[in-house]
Amino acid sequence: MHIGQSVAIITDAGNPIGKAIALHFASLGAALALVDNNEVELKKTLRSCQKISDSSAAFYIKSYDETSIKTLFQQVNKRFGSINILLNTWTGTEIPNLLSPTSIVDFNDIMQKSAASFFIFGKVAAEFMQHQPHQSVIVNLALSNENHQPHTPTTSKTVVSGLTQNWANELANLNIRVGGIVPINLQNKPCDQHAIINIPMQDEIARNVEYIVRNDSFNGRMLESEIGV
Repeated sequence: MHIGQSVAIITDAGNPIGKAIALHFASLGAALALVDNNEVELKKTLRSCQKISDSSAAFYIKSYDETSIKTLFQQVNKRFGSINILLNTWTGTEIPNLLSPTSIVDFNDIMQKSAASFFIFGKVAAEFMQHQPHQSVIVNLALSNENHQPHTPTTSKTVVSGLTQNWANELANLNIRVGGIVPINLQNKPCDQHAIINIPMQDEIARNVEYIVRNDSFNGRMLESEIGV
């Protein structure tokens, strides 16, 4: 895919990785729809992108329910005329232990918040992209605060990998590719993610997203990145 002629929706654009990807794609000439429920950080990302390109717009979304996400896509499509790329960010945490006293409540909370919004973004994107004459791409990104050693399977890795492969198979005939990047592991410091996502790692992840988008044969596969301290 030629990134310079594309329109990309970037979810969680206010977090460091989302911002890094936004700045990278702005430098490549893409039109950007920046999305976040943190309005302050979203505006910061928008201002930074506008220093590179004037083809960027911020879309503050208060709730990640299906109606709000569909409205968002309609607004982006009206503003830019098409939607070619979705950066779909999973921000879930580890599934609770089965015998934990609050395991059922915690599990339902994870599914209703993280998994539901992630799935809805993918579904709505596919509904819009399937009607476009050109190829489109969904890039699923796992961003978690899990405390694991490198190469240890995590909930975020399992969920994102499984959905990426399933979506890729389902959407292949609709000219929609799906790729993923996992895990992005903020080890040991769940409350201090801004401090430990260093600039080189942000750049690496942004370039991985670029690789997936540019490579027309990349479909249903994952790239792995590790963040440590």
